[in-house]
Amino acid sequence: MIFELDRDSHIPLYAQIVFRVREMISSGALKIGDRLPASRDLARTLGVNRNTVAYAYEELEADALVNSQVGRGTYISSVPATPARTAAPPKREISAYPWEADFAHLRQDPWLGGMLRFKHQASNAISFAYSLPQPELLPIEKFRAAIDRAARRDGRAVIEMGDSLGYAPLREYLATQMGLSGIKASPDEILITNGCQQALSLLQSALVQAGDAVAIENPTYSGALSVFCRGGQKFVPVPMDENGINLELVEEAFSRHAPKLLYTIPTFQNPTGVTTTLAARRQLVDLSIKYRVPVIEDDIYSELRYDGPAVPPLKALDEHGTVIHVSSFSKIGFAGLRVGWIMGARALIQQLALVKQKLDLHTATLTQASIYEFSRHGLLARHMKRARKAYRQRRDAMIEALERHFPEEASWNNPEGGMALWVRLPDGFDTEQLLIQAYEKGVLFSPASHFYAGAPRQNMLRLSFTSTPPEAIEAGVRTLGSIVKRELAGLRRRPVYDAAPGFKALV
Repeated sequence: MIFELDRDSHIPLYAQIVFRVREMISSGALKIGDRLPASRDLARTLGVNRNTVAYAYEELEADALVNSQVGRGTYISSVPATPARTAAPPKREISAYPWEADFAHLRQDPWLGGMLRFKHQASNAISFAYSLPQPELLPIEKFRAAIDRAARRDGRAVIEMGDSLGYAPLREYLATQMGLSGIKASPDEILITNGCQQALSLLQSALVQAGDAVAIENPTYSGALSVFCRGGQKFVPVPMDENGINLELVEEAFSRHAPKLLYTIPTFQNPTGVTTTLAARRQLVDLSIKYRVPVIEDDIYSELRYDGPAVPPLKALDEHGTVIHVSSFSKIGFAGLRVGWIMGARALIQQLALVKQKLDLHTATLTQASIYEFSRHGLLARHMKRARKAYRQRRDAMIEALERHFPEEASWNNPEGGMALWVRLPDGFDTEQLLIQAYEKGVLFSPASHFYAGAPRQNMLRLSFTSTPPEAIEAGVRTLGSIVKRELAGLRRRPVYDAAPGFKALV
């Protein structure tokens, strides 16, 4: 199967592959039952990355034109529908509007954008790819009762227009809970959002203007990259080390680039799992005040602590209002409900509420009220206790499996909480290529390239453990370890490289 791709076209290469394969099926060049080339072989023939072919095959499968089976390959399964013949005279063809050209400036992240589709398509795979809570741990009947209580108590109010700031009882509850961690918050300093992702988008829209720079950890959450590092925007990547964001480079970024914001995840950072020390947190807040650069503190993982003493959030150390605290219920059990919040200075929250009104007016009241009912009766606290116990077991199971099945040249961290481990393979590994091999064996993970704003470390990968039971963790790590060992044997036959075992070279 040979065809040419137009590398100067505004149409993405994977979309061109989809079009060519559809064309060959329609013309009869490919028939039902024919096997398509392996993604590796077609990528080599076309001179593209294997991920490009993998995305194309996913699109064809989503259109029910092909059927992919792990270990067997990808086969033609149907023919595209064609319009019925009519006696009407042929019409002048008008080309479709080239929407792709209008989106060329946007940062594309197939990993983030394909999360739900990939999650369903790979339902039979062992997935370490996405940091998600285990839905079976949530007591669904008790949450259903909380929904009923919310509807009975508030009546029609839960289906009417709500306050743009959010459901008042939930904001009061959050203010109380944040007080337990040292944050002085009042309900009118809290804005309820549709998850952390909307919170970041609101802050970007309200505070960042054309020409402004944003400082961002490198590596960091891919959703933050999609917000702050889009095409045409200025951003300053600040490297991470084993102690968190590099504070010397933070000060250099503040003094040289005067960024509008800094985005950081100080507790169980995504993807590295690092927690910034108390001393470093105080220094970061001082730098924020000194250079008048607001800091967005993404605190979404802090409730998932399994070992060690808690560290106060940045906002608890903030006496001048420069820290903006962002969090969500998504990682503690309600990933699909999309309820998060922003806590900050009252003037900031009022303006963010106006920006939110332009987008969706307010977050769904029934959803907010139901979470409030579930929480105020102590059910969320009980659920979190159970979830932390389960996730600690899964973290430990993954570390033990890595020790058994990965080569000694690999290294990884042992985070005190969060949802994932950050693994370093020897220099020379390309974890994007490794993912393709692992996918063919029924195992998924997150390659490092999806977390970097610039200069990605290709030999790093993230393994999420919270949504996978211990027995599947063992099987998946064993499979992945065998692939890594095979690839390492090939690397050893090449010129000598520095394996640099240990975890000091974190990123």
